[in-house]
Amino acid sequence: MKDKVFFHIDVNSAYLSWEAANRKRLNIGGPDLVNIASAIAGDPDRRSGIILAKSQLAKNFGVKTGEPVGIARSKCPNIYLVPPNFDTYVDYSNMLMEFLRTYSPNVYQYSIDEAFLDMTGTERLFGDPIDCANTIRQRVRDELGFTINVGVSDKMVLAKIAGDFSKPDKTHRLFQSEIEEKMWPLPIEDLFFVGKKTSKKLRSLGIETIGQLAKTDIKFMKRHFKKHGQVIHNHANGLDGYDFFRKLTTNKSVGNSTTTSSDINSYEEAKHWILSLSETVCARLRKKELTAGVVSLELVDKDFNRCQAQKSLGFRTNKVSDVYEVSCKIFKDIWSGRPIRHIGIATSKVEEKNSDQLNFFSQISSKEERLYIAMDDIRSKYGDDSIKRASFLKGEAGHMEGGTSKNKKNGLVYL
Repeated sequence: MKDKVFFHIDVNSAYLSWEAANRKRLNIGGPDLVNIASAIAGDPDRRSGIILAKSQLAKNFGVKTGEPVGIARSKCPNIYLVPPNFDTYVDYSNMLMEFLRTYSPNVYQYSIDEAFLDMTGTERLFGDPIDCANTIRQRVRDELGFTINVGVSDKMVLAKIAGDFSKPDKTHRLFQSEIEEKMWPLPIEDLFFVGKKTSKKLRSLGIETIGQLAKTDIKFMKRHFKKHGQVIHNHANGLDGYDFFRKLTTNKSVGNSTTTSSDINSYEEAKHWILSLSETVCARLRKKELTAGVVSLELVDKDFNRCQAQKSLGFRTNKVSDVYEVSCKIFKDIWSGRPIRHIGIATSKVEEKNSDQLNFFSQISSKEERLYIAMDDIRSKYGDDSIKRASFLKGEAGHMEGGTSKNKKNGLVYL
């Protein structure tokens, strides 16, 4: 059996790098964003007026991704701000993924600016993995016009951590045999899947480095962190928590998410956003003639702590009422009560509609299905907002939220 080799690709300051690359490509005047104190930021008059990406010089002034523009300006008065152009960023992301697939058919896009590559067995085509990683990095810089970091390892989680060692435009290796020397001395915050809330609790328990976590008894970790304790304990010992590529090949999914312009502070508020996202997700399922058997909900609070859970439906559906009802149940199960800034719904175990099973409510479902078919037809002819629920005429949640069209144009996507 061949030794596994994984690459983790991470675009350096993605939105800003892509903006700079696009301006050069189009011969747009102005300063080189990469070489000055600059940032991509939303509208300062809205909550979306936050720093989405910043240059290294801006970072040197203490500017942080996710902080309000006003705070960034107080740290760096001469910071050069550019509004986001998300359609361009999606194009550059797609170009990168297409390029990466010339090196491996197994590419898992982890986010708009990150991907894992399974490079196992490609040495006979591309040579030594480190040399190959350097070639990819150099070609992206020269041919696509922006820089990336490449992490190389025999484990996906270690490739991810390696890619963050130092930036920009670097290749780093971190194999499992090297973790005691290279990874264990690092602060606990540098471990994949350890956020602010988890790191604070770990430090309160006397665990301050990745090495200390790795040596902590697994029963102790499970007692304090439940299943998440197992995951981060595995990561600290250089073990992958799950296989991204198995998920990629066996389980398609359809989902949408949105970052809200003000905090969600109650279940009643959340229900409107859940309904809006359910409309969007189910419209996409119906358009592709798909049904789903599992619904998952993700919440991100104002401190960027994430929680997620899923439920199996027991039947297949693409109907708003089904997805909405289950999503509301999940919300009540997982919401901590903290203000929410981002919410997402995804459906998985997706199959073509003709494989759908009947359930006891098939007669009712067929009536609802005919209604949605009619609504889809109207929206395809006259636009998504041509027909909407009366509940969306008031309140902050808009009709059919999520995706790239509305939120990205309004600067409501966070990097």
